[in-house]
Amino acid sequence: MTISTSTSSPGLGATSGSLSDLYTSATQSLLARNPAVKLIDTQLQRDNARLSSLGRMALALDGFRNAAGGLSAAGMDMSASSSSKAVEASLSGATATAGSHTVEVRQLAQAQQLASKALPARDAPVGSGAATVIKIDTGSASRSLRIDGSNNTLDGIAKAMRDAGLDAEVVQDGKGFALKLTGSSGAANGMRISVSGDPALQGLLSYGNGGNSAMTEKAAAQDAQLVVDGKTVTASTNKVDNAIAGVSLTLGAVGKSEVQVARDPSAIAANVKSLVSAFNGMGSQLAALRSGDPGSDSALNQVTVQINQVLDAADPKALAEIGITRKSGALVLDETKLKAAIAADPDKVTALFANGGKGLAEQLAKRAGQQIATGGTVASQAIAVKQDADKLSDKKAKIVDTVNRQAAMLAQQYSLAGSGIGGSALFGNGQVKPMSLFDFMA
Repeated sequence: MTISTSTSSPGLGATSGSLSDLYTSATQSLLARNPAVKLIDTQLQRDNARLSSLGRMALALDGFRNAAGGLSAAGMDMSASSSSKAVEASLSGATATAGSHTVEVRQLAQAQQLASKALPARDAPVGSGAATVIKIDTGSASRSLRIDGSNNTLDGIAKAMRDAGLDAEVVQDGKGFALKLTGSSGAANGMRISVSGDPALQGLLSYGNGGNSAMTEKAAAQDAQLVVDGKTVTASTNKVDNAIAGVSLTLGAVGKSEVQVARDPSAIAANVKSLVSAFNGMGSQLAALRSGDPGSDSALNQVTVQINQVLDAADPKALAEIGITRKSGALVLDETKLKAAIAADPDKVTALFANGGKGLAEQLAKRAGQQIATGGTVASQAIAVKQDADKLSDKKAKIVDTVNRQAAMLAQQYSLAGSGIGGSALFGNGQVKPMSLFDFMA
């Protein structure tokens, strides 16, 4: 925001409104001139980007771990199927046993969606640009972000929220542009938003803290509810892994389904193909996270090395005999060779992937899980980055507090200058002129 250099007086006895404007202008200018704040903001953006990357890394590893975990000695020659598209069933562990299960989905899990009131433009400043802290609490997490004159537009706020790991976007309807914020699914993940600073942002973004909420709830946070073999099950997401032993259910609609778990020799080939696809999918997701940032890429490199060590230890000849080779970090499957190997000796193929914890699928699942477990690469990096971000936020808060006090003092001095009490400047012709706010801050 530009500070006027006019030397005209604000008038005798500045009003409380004009004093507030002076304070806002002084705060913005002092923060804009403070190199420490700019440096901290850059470092916070870096840390938020790293946390977001680590989160996506963890999701990729967890997805692969679940897929590989379904290939086990008890499940290699088994399959899971559903009678309805409302529920998809897949193997997820060695505890799956043959049988039929009745599944009735009564409610799908849903994420809360909030929307602000519509504004005429997405790139126009909202409020004065005064330093503002937005805190978003859910049942499992709390995130804080700062908005000032550099990003106090709908687009700027949405980006700051995304940098903090939130799902935020600017949407357009017939009334203008609004900020849409989507939380995590599950009843416990309803959002509460508090805003400290600019009143205009308070009036746009606050939600669910006991007062009048500025944002409107478009969809409520809720759990999935289903009945499996007569037993009621609830889950925060539509992927349910604890309803049927060794089976993962993906819920798609309300209704009844029959889930069948059965032995099927042809499932060996399908499961091996699924493992190869899951491994390559994980590799693509991890590769997409490479950003050139040394901090993020270092964690990515460590994870990649750890996963590849499992493949390095496997017998390449044995893998080649069943049609699996490696190329540019990915697995390549020859399905003709695989089916021939299964026809010749299905137990040998099964043992290669699942063998009392020593099989390839078991080892890959274990190694992927270690990376996201406590003490693993991803978890340790996330803790370190979060601690750094917290220290930076505390440091910035102290600087902003100091700046706020300085701005209040400057605004008060300037107000007194306008009333003739003090703060005048003597010019060469002997005239006395009141000092502008620019003069005070020069």
